[in-house]
Amino acid sequence: MTPTIADVARRAGVSTATVSRVLAGLGGARPATSERVLDAARNLGYRPSGVARSLKLKTTRTFGLIVTDIENPFFPQLVRAVEDAANEQGYAVLLCNAVDDPDREVAYLELLADRRVDGVVIAAGSLGMRQQRWLASAPVPVVLVNGSVPGSRVASIGSDNVAGGRLAGEHLLALGHRRIGALTAVRNVDAGARLAGVRAAVQAFGLDPARVAVATDEPGVAGGEQAMAALLRLAPHPTGVAAYNDLMAIGALRAIRASGRRVPHDVSVVGFDDIGLAAFVDPALTTVAQSTAEMGRWAIARLTAAVRGEATTEPAGQVLLPVRLCVRASSGHPPD
Repeated sequence: MTPTIADVARRAGVSTATVSRVLAGLGGARPATSERVLDAARNLGYRPSGVARSLKLKTTRTFGLIVTDIENPFFPQLVRAVEDAANEQGYAVLLCNAVDDPDREVAYLELLADRRVDGVVIAAGSLGMRQQRWLASAPVPVVLVNGSVPGSRVASIGSDNVAGGRLAGEHLLALGHRRIGALTAVRNVDAGARLAGVRAAVQAFGLDPARVAVATDEPGVAGGEQAMAALLRLAPHPTGVAAYNDLMAIGALRAIRASGRRVPHDVSVVGFDDIGLAAFVDPALTTVAQSTAEMGRWAIARLTAAVRGEATTEPAGQVLLPVRLCVRASSGHPPD
């Protein structure tokens, strides 16, 4: 028969209230009494009810995490960063994959609220835009990672996407490229900023930013392949291409090869994110790296501070992290 708190109390010779306080770590009992209670619980194999403890302490020691698409390798990296930071603080993480579906987003937001999580990390940029009403009256603390809601008071952290796009453009220009293209993504809040960065680099170099040929598709490998094929039809001789993310860049490699061209001898390609796969494709992908570990630490620090009722000294608005360029074999000088 499963031991109860009453069994522990009888074995330790104390009240059930004392057992409850000791096992919850609330203090108030003498060291010898606490030791007796812990020994009794250990010997009986008693495990306190997590639900009951949560109701008593008014905390579940759990955070929710909603991501856009777990199949994109960028998001598992972000999940790992959030989970590692939460684990250090003694929290568990419930993961929800919204697959960029508005109905799923609402269902997961309500589910996490019903499960009484202590806070929610949202790493789904479009969700923040689509669910502004829910976020405005969220029943738990919420932070946004890798996205923001303009005009909202919800705390958010992301990368400097304009600076990242500019880094990609400047890298291609410094190598000697003048016929530059860009692959951008549909329905993505960061896509416009990254494209704007590429165009800003071209303009700062003294060229017309309108000369940047642009193709748009889904932000995955297939989308990148299709966008690159479209770009080659639109502008038959680009020598350098900046892609919205690494998956689109990998798709671009396939389309360039299919056209009979070589990377980087004929066309250089630069990605964005620095997913783990970027260093292992052939050729290894030059890319703009984001600081996912720092995003995860910031998000959990912000939530735990909110749970404890601590005020933050950070200004309102989005925190932007710097990005860095990782130069690999997919970029080089243009052909003569």
